[in-house]
Amino acid sequence: MTEMKMLIIEDELIVAENIAAILEQEGYSIAGIADRSTTALALFKETKPHLIICDIHIKGKLNGIETAKAITAIEPVPFLYLTAYADEATLSQAAATDFEAYLLKPFVPAQLTVAVKLALERFYTKHTPKLKLTLPGKRELEILELVASGKSSGEIAEQLFLSIHTV
Repeated sequence: MTEMKMLIIEDELIVAENIAAILEQEGYSIAGIADRSTTALALFKETKPHLIICDIHIKGKLNGIETAKAITAIEPVPFLYLTAYADEATLSQAAATDFEAYLLKPFVPAQLTVAVKLALERFYTKHTPKLKLTLPGKRELEILELVASGKSSGEIAEQLFLSIHTV
């Protein structure tokens, strides 16, 4: 399985490094750490992370929510908001971005790892195409019956007037 890459958008370096250390200990790789939206957008385009952990109040012109909107306009990716804010206005703005998880600071490592796993599971379950099962057609059933009876591909092709590459 591909190693899951995480992009951290957090303007407090100590917090960002703590998040990175926790995630690396859990087996995730860190695609990068950004303290502002411009850096986050560049890192996203360059590294294509599997999950973005984003503080809501970051440096620069765009806040974390606006950064999430800008990134998901490029390509859908799961977001886990990690913030000290739980007021109604912030939650309402965050909800408009279809985030996968929301974790309040301060947090303990177990809370972060559970939130990451939840965000990944929710997003990739939602965005993974469902397999469409189709029943075999009449010709396919006929070939299967001949295979089951012990005939070789050459014999089946000859009997059904097909190319051996079709069987």
